[in-house]
Parts: sequence; structure tokens; C-alpha cells
Amino acid sequence: MLYFQLMLFGVCIGLVSGMLGIGGGIILVPGLILLFDFSQREAQGTSLAALSVPIFIFAAAVYYKYGYVRLPATAAIAAGIMVGAFAGAILIAKLPQASIVWLRLAFGGLLLYIGMQFVLQSAFGRDMPRFVTALPAGISLIIVAIAAWIRGRRPASMNLPPPDGHTEYHI
Repeated sequence: MLYFQLMLFGVCIGLVSGMLGIGGGIILVPGLILLFDFSQREAQGTSLAALSVPIFIFAAAVYYKYGYVRLPATAAIAAGIMVGAFAGAILIAKLPQASIVWLRLAFGGLLLYIGMQFVLQSAFGRDMPRFVTALPAGISLIIVAIAAWIRGRRPASMNLPPPDGHTEYHI
């Protein structure tokens, strides 16, 4: 049943990716974490493995057919992604688990910023007033700062010794 749910989730990701050109990091990774209880690293690795070139070659072929693919730019971006993904995979494996939370917070802030940019550009068009241009960055920064402050104020977990037959723990 789990694999069927994952396949349906993959169909949804594929539809969004085919229509909007996004999906891997923006929808797939958070979805695996929130819906399927994957760890951050498991979600990232699964996303990279699932979104490999053979999967999206079919959607790219349709875009190419209609003249929406710039081949030299595609080659340059693909080369950069290969190098960056390899370096990122090495770096994430070396990061302590505690720093993953801060990466997720930064990623959420980035998504907030990008989302607000899209919403405001839809409302104002490309000729947004100057005060509106800075608004997404300011709001995103405030939200991330509040979340970081809340994260920093969380009480430290109590490191209790394991039960030894003499100590009782009640939850």
C-alpha cells in the first residue's frame, strides 16, 4: 500500500513538474518528509535518485518539440547541477544532524521569498513599485528570524538515564 501511495504521489509530482518545471526540491522533498515520514537526508537522496535524467527526458522532449528548450543553456546548467549536486551530497553527509534543522529553516525562508515574489509580480506585473520589490525579502527575513528565535528558545531535551529497574518514568 505504501508503494502505491508513493506512486500516486509521484504522479502528482510529475504533473506539477511537467506543468511548472518544478517538483524535486520544492514539492517532493517536503512531501516525503511530511507525508511519508522520511528523514531529511532520505528525502533528499530519494528525490535525487527518482528525478534522474531518464525520468524527465520525456517531458523535456515535449518542451523541445514546441521550441521551449535552449540546448546550450541546458548543457551548461546540467553540467553545473552535476558538479553542485555531487558537492552538496558530500557536504550534507558530513554535516551534523543538528545543522539540518537550520538548513530546513533557510530553505523554508527561500521558498517564502520566491512565493511572495511570484504573488506580487502577478499582482503588480514586472514594473513593481520599489517599496514592493523589497517586501518579499523583508517579510521572509522576519518570519525566518522569528522561527529561529523560537527554535533557539526551545527547552533542551532532558537526557534521562535508561531505566535500570529502580527508576520509574511516567509519561
